[in-house]
Amino acid sequence: MLMCVVALLSMMSAAGQSAPAQKPPADPWLSKPVDERTFRTYLDFFRYDAQLPFNMRVLDTEGSVPGVRRERLVFDSTAGVQVYARLYRPQDAPANTPTAIVLHGGVPRGKDNPNVELNAQFLARAGWNVLAIDMMYFGERRTDLLTVFTEQEKHERLYNQPSSYLAWVTQTVKDVGRSFDLLVREQKVDPARVVLIGISRGAIVGSIAAAVEKRFRSVALLYGAHFDALERAHLPAACNANYIGRISPRPLLAINGLHDMDHIKDASVEPLLKLAKAPREIIWADTGHQSALDDDLRARMLQWLQNTVK
Repeated sequence: MLMCVVALLSMMSAAGQSAPAQKPPADPWLSKPVDERTFRTYLDFFRYDAQLPFNMRVLDTEGSVPGVRRERLVFDSTAGVQVYARLYRPQDAPANTPTAIVLHGGVPRGKDNPNVELNAQFLARAGWNVLAIDMMYFGERRTDLLTVFTEQEKHERLYNQPSSYLAWVTQTVKDVGRSFDLLVREQKVDPARVVLIGISRGAIVGSIAAAVEKRFRSVALLYGAHFDALERAHLPAACNANYIGRISPRPLLAINGLHDMDHIKDASVEPLLKLAKAPREIIWADTGHQSALDDDLRARMLQWLQNTVK
């Protein structure tokens, strides 16, 4: 393990911070992802104790609406780490109801961001269970690391700190795996009908989680990318270019904006999606960077998801 860490650190980039209008820096793994032997060494980062008790508690049921039950939960992910989540369930749902785990973007409110709520309510009304979790440093898991959530702060303190970013990615992937375990073991969902949805930053780390966690039936990445416009290089174990091609043979849906100035189409989105293997579907929307899908895009996503869990 020590040799692996040393090798990872030796691959760090010292590129300077880009201005928002500039293209993100090139990354060697976009042109040549790591080989399978190297990739397997990364999996050690994401192992967790699957037998650790969840100690799940329902904190409240506020916000439930006719036809949809909403619960605010907290559970133990790894030793000393708790995850806060919202669980949406359609009323009187059958045992084999499909389920989505949702990862939010880099917004202060995390799972409670209105756009996450909108997407979750939409899916629940369509007959899906939805578990939206807070990623570390966001929502109810805020710490002193991020306080104002400006783009400058997020990049200076997290996204452009290679070791810290790797640790954040690692914990998020573990949280996703534990969320899957919780849904199956505690909520009794059908493990063959669970999908992953990532939004913006959640799509970036979601493409890593989906490659590591093979149990997902399908994966939807909404307004994701390789880098955003302010990012520099990551350690290879935290670079989604080394993962997205390994989501296959599970189906992958990517929805992105043609005019996105944060996740830039030519420099950051298309090069990453070229690494994704079949079966995949790519939808280019006439939008900028956003996490709220319009009615048409939500309907297309829902139909795609429904087809993957039949």
